[in-house]
Amino acid sequence: MAQAFFNLGDFDGALQSCTEVLKYQNEPVNMIRYAKTLYSLRSIRHLRPFSSAVEPQTVETIESAHFRTNVENPVDHDIQHEGHFYRIPDPLKKQLFTYGGLPKTYHTLSTTLNELCLMVRRPAVEVISYLRQSNFDAPAAKYLLYGKTGTGKSLSLAHILHYGSVSGFVLIHVPWVPNWYRRFKEISPSSVNPEKFDHPIESVEWLRHFFLQNESLLTSLNLKTSKEYVWSKREITSEGVPLKELIDLGLNRGKYASGCIAALLEELKKAAIGNRCRVLVVIDGYNGFFIPNTRAKREDKSIISVSEFILTDAFLSITRNDWNNGAIVVSVDSSAGPLELRDSYLPRYLLGKEGFQHLDPFVPIEVFNYNEKEMYSQIDYYVERNWLQQPKARTEKGRAELSCTSGNNPYTLMTLVAPY
Repeated sequence: MAQAFFNLGDFDGALQSCTEVLKYQNEPVNMIRYAKTLYSLRSIRHLRPFSSAVEPQTVETIESAHFRTNVENPVDHDIQHEGHFYRIPDPLKKQLFTYGGLPKTYHTLSTTLNELCLMVRRPAVEVISYLRQSNFDAPAAKYLLYGKTGTGKSLSLAHILHYGSVSGFVLIHVPWVPNWYRRFKEISPSSVNPEKFDHPIESVEWLRHFFLQNESLLTSLNLKTSKEYVWSKREITSEGVPLKELIDLGLNRGKYASGCIAALLEELKKAAIGNRCRVLVVIDGYNGFFIPNTRAKREDKSIISVSEFILTDAFLSITRNDWNNGAIVVSVDSSAGPLELRDSYLPRYLLGKEGFQHLDPFVPIEVFNYNEKEMYSQIDYYVERNWLQQPKARTEKGRAELSCTSGNNPYTLMTLVAPY
């Protein structure tokens, strides 16, 4: 079986091997051998990979009409655009994704390919259609994306985030929740609540992210504080001042940044209820708020739980349905939880009883692996950008081999054709 995979030109052998693997998929030994074969395939890609260079004259011109769309405004996207790529302009990319929102590998790839393109996929189109038809006088509707790892949940959220930006929503976006509890830079006792803890550096970074995404909209809306906030004897945010002053305080005084986020989210919730703005909450890795433990410890080495952080309270509050004139879109992913809780990708398992009850009611939307049209569009995009230069990738057998070895999983395909 291994020989068929090692000889990338032997497409019939590779396909026959895949068929044999699927035939014995219930035998653990065969699956382990299959996994080792795939890893071996990746390790020798630099010899004759799908992405290796070829002579220009052997490469046919790819017509982009069938896998690209000129409709770049997500407001106009619908199911007829499924499987097509659309381009996000560089200024908008900087506004929305400078501080997160794209998977690191995809962000690196878009920089290498000199453009950011997203594929229009059914889950994002479905959520966008619901947002278009929403009754914003009713409590904020909740939508939950779920699916196996690598199927494209984060990129679907990026598409929805783009829609919210061009549709005039104030964006409350958390790129990846687990970073606050597993890869934090600093924690400290809260200056607002002595029984809680703050993320000074992460909170400043999030405020910077929020302000960049919403700067022009905040200026035009001219939202103001509804009450006075006392941070210390000297530092006070007065009632009736623009929310930018609240944001500036958090940016300049990291000690109060977490408290400023909590105050900011409450002010936005009140503004939405008062019909002064419309809010879209987008959170990736939402089940990270309900993991049993964090990597944060007190001075006595006892573990600090997720519920003991100010940021946890703030973002759980904004995802309740006790406000209107907005919508909530979140994703759950097994990689957002601990290693011992990755046996299933279903929402009830990942959120646990507490998380499920907190989010309920919501509309579950599964993000699947690529279908045939999406798979071929992705391959054609890689070919067009000269990221995938092996001419056999243009053939039916070549595409079938890529489909088989990747399992039509978007992330696996991306790593499989990468030249590194």
